[in-house]
Amino acid sequence: TGKCIPKAWLCDGTNDCSDKSDEEQSVCLANGVSISTNACGNQYSCKGSSGICVVADWMCDDYQDCPQNDDEEQANCDAFEASYGTLTCGETATGDAYQYNEYPFTFTLPAGYAAVKMSTCLTDNQGPVYLYLRNDDYTVQVNGNYSEQCQCSGRYILSADTTDIVAGEEYTVSLYTEFTGTYAIKVDCDASSLAGITTSNVCTDNYNGSSSGYYGGYDYGSGGYDYGSGYDYSSGSGGYSSGGYDSISNTLPSLDSAISLSCGVAQTGTLAVGEALAFSWIQSGSVDVSLNGCASDFDTVFTVYVLDSVTSEPIYTAENDDGCGTQSYLTVTYDSAYSGSTYVLALTGYGGSNGGSYSVTLEC
Repeated sequence: TGKCIPKAWLCDGTNDCSDKSDEEQSVCLANGVSISTNACGNQYSCKGSSGICVVADWMCDDYQDCPQNDDEEQANCDAFEASYGTLTCGETATGDAYQYNEYPFTFTLPAGYAAVKMSTCLTDNQGPVYLYLRNDDYTVQVNGNYSEQCQCSGRYILSADTTDIVAGEEYTVSLYTEFTGTYAIKVDCDASSLAGITTSNVCTDNYNGSSSGYYGGYDYGSGGYDYGSGYDYSSGSGGYSSGGYDSISNTLPSLDSAISLSCGVAQTGTLAVGEALAFSWIQSGSVDVSLNGCASDFDTVFTVYVLDSVTSEPIYTAENDDGCGTQSYLTVTYDSAYSGSTYVLALTGYGGSNGGSYSVTLEC
């Protein structure tokens, strides 16, 4: 197909090439990838020859994901958890990241401490990530704080104190990466409160790794927005309004013809193969909203951006591929920092090779 992907994506159970050639055993073996050891990467591999991979959050969650239900066996969950990384107060965890992967860690707030902040606002962290903390039975769940968004887009700070977590108890922290490169998480703790932790939100938007499967960084459009060497908003002839911002999964189309979304009203139509459509709405009220594309008849991808109130530049917010079957369903969390702002949904077909009848409903 002419698309380049990292070797780690070969035979990982995910179709990264539109022709599924990256999942062919002969291709994987020819590139030195062992199918038996690399089939699921950092995910749990279901027993048997199913080829099904399970992320950490799906282990022992009272829902069967593996054909033999082995993802719900406590012994398997315990063994898988033993492979987690560890987050420690006063230290920074770093490692190799691959796009659209989950990296689980364990974290325990030491006795005598009352608060923790986990920041991805680091120059060493080379791309958009999301943090999420939970306990084993999901009665405690803490998300990355959108009100503490870094100056680098798509990076957040997770804050928790003793109103959220208990010192001395172990929690799972999941890092979700949307790029290929190096991740970094700085962990700061305080004995009294969150106010006692100073975490800078200054970082450099410079992706040294490869993103969206292209080595050397994104190249959105025909010259502008080259993440490989840092943001460049001005030098490209692509740009936001003339059809630039291309990636593997999505394209931010012209906003001039964006279709307006209203709560509960389905917008329907036809999307051509390779086409991208923009939908927009204004966030009002302090509630989460959902975007429902389940009634579409093709493999869709939703990507949401919020427009900067000063520059009107789109800030990546969230993405969903298969929220309901091969169609998309995505919830956008309310963020007081963007109350009253315009949000944009970019709709494309998966891999740029799908199209058909779409249905998009804003659920408020």
